[in-house]
Amino acid sequence: MINRHFQFRQLALASALLAAASSQAMAAPQYQVQRLGTLCPAAQDPSQYTSKYLSFFTALVQGQGDWLFRSRYDLRTDFGTTPYGYSQFKRLRDTLKRKGIELMVVYQPTRGLVNRAQLTAEEQRQFNFALAKQNYLQAVADFRKAGIWVTDLSPLFDEPAADTAYYFKADHHWTPAGAERTAKLVAETLKQIPAFADIPQQQFESKVVGLLPKAGTLHKTAANFCGTSYATQYVERYATEPVGEADSDSLFGDAASPQIALVGTSNSGPAYNFAGFLQQHSSTDVLNMSVSGGGFDSALLQYMSSQEFHDNPPKILIWEFATHYDLAQQSFYRQAVPLVNNGCAGRPAVMNNTITLKPGANEVLVNGANNALRDLRGRDYQVDLTFSDPSVHASQATIWYLNGRRENFKIEQSDRVDTGGRYVFELRNDADWADLNLLALEIHSPEDMPANLSVEATLCKRPGAGDQPLTAQAR
Repeated sequence: MINRHFQFRQLALASALLAAASSQAMAAPQYQVQRLGTLCPAAQDPSQYTSKYLSFFTALVQGQGDWLFRSRYDLRTDFGTTPYGYSQFKRLRDTLKRKGIELMVVYQPTRGLVNRAQLTAEEQRQFNFALAKQNYLQAVADFRKAGIWVTDLSPLFDEPAADTAYYFKADHHWTPAGAERTAKLVAETLKQIPAFADIPQQQFESKVVGLLPKAGTLHKTAANFCGTSYATQYVERYATEPVGEADSDSLFGDAASPQIALVGTSNSGPAYNFAGFLQQHSSTDVLNMSVSGGGFDSALLQYMSSQEFHDNPPKILIWEFATHYDLAQQSFYRQAVPLVNNGCAGRPAVMNNTITLKPGANEVLVNGANNALRDLRGRDYQVDLTFSDPSVHASQATIWYLNGRRENFKIEQSDRVDTGGRYVFELRNDADWADLNLLALEIHSPEDMPANLSVEATLCKRPGAGDQPLTAQAR
């Protein structure tokens, strides 16, 4: 355990170092901690991870020293997605390609693949590293078969001793040093994309600007179960700036928008400087639209909803996410694909209506409301909704069909993103839904509904309406 005297000394040392932080490199604080025992039984029992938050850490595994791992995510051996997931990923890629945008994926490897040497000898024997590596490489190959640019990050696997490890000792984020090692490889792939040749070049430089403290999320979870205290880990923090920019107006005035955009998770946030290292190693400007705490999809959906995306579409869109996310979520693709072409904006409205919501279900659109029943097959249409209050992040739509079938579609985005109150989604195009004729659309009032909340709903034809529905095999 860390005694009180040691804690005071550590805090004093950390404060002094941070106060002295400058653009010059500095050494992290050195400390010695005597620990009593290993993880308590509760932290190693998967049945104890009962909340949504705790499930992300199922179940902690003791590594060497203060290193901790998660059995479900860090030591997994399965990667990639289902045939349906790859088919939908390709559909998103193809839609972006028709808009002149190349899609590139940064498929972040697990802590077990990269920092396996920090496992205990017993855990290394139990972890099937060979199978994990084989399946990771297969996932990379499958992404490439779908026409998606993806970097093979296996050169980073089982990395030898380095000044700073790829991951923190007990946190699910990479260190800035890990972010830079990834950025170097990603930049090599970027330069292979034909569109990259037409992107203006500019030199960037990354410098140490201080220390980044990390009280690891895995350490916090262990403390929750076991009452154990852990020392804060410190690594060098970086910032990246353009080289030789004498005129600040050229940076913020007439400069063109970056032609490479990054959408990602908290790993692409400013703390780890992944976007900055990408700029340094690719010698190109990068627009960072990542979202911390929003999962794998929030940043992409928010960016494609923005006016910036539609007014200044990038030539290359880089999407960073970890391997544990479910890439076969039908609801995600039903939102992402229509957003590429801005939903119903600029398309003829088949039906449109605005209502003030009351508690419960609210009928917004009705087929045949003017005594003229239309042929509105699900495979051909999409819905574009806008709530009057942009704070609405969760609601539900019910889509009714003439044969009596209905679908409940969850309208939800992370509260970390600014949706502007807008949600776009396709009607279902599954083989057994594609030919169903739309009867009505209902919107359910959100919890804690704002006063006088209204919603505008538009139904329009999808681009490429008339495409063949998905077969059962493709799903």
